[in-house]
Amino acid sequence: MIVISPALIVICGAVSVFLIVLSAFPANSPMAARIKKLERVSEKSVSARVTIIEQIVSKERKSRVQHRLIEAGWYGVTPLAMTMRGTGALGIGIVAGLSILLVFRSSAFGIVIGVFTALVGWRIPSIMLARAVKARKEEIQRELPDFLDLLATTVQAGLALNAALVQAVDAVHGALKEELTSMLAEIRLGRPRADAFNALAERVNEDSTSTMVTAIVQAERLGANLSEVLQELAKEVRDRRWMHAEERAAQLPIKMIIPMALFMIPSLYLMIFGPVIARLVTNR
Repeated sequence: MIVISPALIVICGAVSVFLIVLSAFPANSPMAARIKKLERVSEKSVSARVTIIEQIVSKERKSRVQHRLIEAGWYGVTPLAMTMRGTGALGIGIVAGLSILLVFRSSAFGIVIGVFTALVGWRIPSIMLARAVKARKEEIQRELPDFLDLLATTVQAGLALNAALVQAVDAVHGALKEELTSMLAEIRLGRPRADAFNALAERVNEDSTSTMVTAIVQAERLGANLSEVLQELAKEVRDRRWMHAEERAAQLPIKMIIPMALFMIPSLYLMIFGPVIARLVTNR
């Protein structure tokens, strides 16, 4: 018989909520800090994070989480804050699990449900991060063909690539505009254009963007016609997006099997056999 103290549940819940609230405060991204330093913008120093929690996060884990945060566009969230969110979510899951144990009076079923609830709570921040990464890459892939068409048109009209980039960035929206604005800021601060493009591809980590960066860098290096390269890139990105849509449409019949088995087939059986069963019950 497992004895669970309600005070322990309250303390665990309070600590978990405190960690989640603390991790919600935005932090300055490394790029913004570097730009402010180069532009000599004075600002007050921010107090350091708690060193005990920071020592828990290994360097390898920290680097991998930082890369995922950059892909999701969460520049205001640090790996330490992400670890605190995971710890807080795990604590809330433990609170929910302990509450379930109290309801089921520490039975085997209650223990299994409680452990499962704690694990689900621990995985929620990672699931949210993965969804944010996927949504951001899809948004960039949608905006990329129009951006390439506009960039090709401005280059063909006679503008230099930097000026064409400035004009094209003003016409796009969302995550792609944020990344291109950061790239232009790096170029204005003196970073080579090829390095800024490669850094953009590394941050986004999306196939169409990497192809665009590689083609633009190679076209500049080899002296190819940049407007034609950009037009071909736009066509290729649109074809790739169309193929991806066809692939997702082909997967729909397989994905519809489970909803049909759970909802449509029982409803169909109820419509067919329901009147028969009702008549039998009435005759009896």
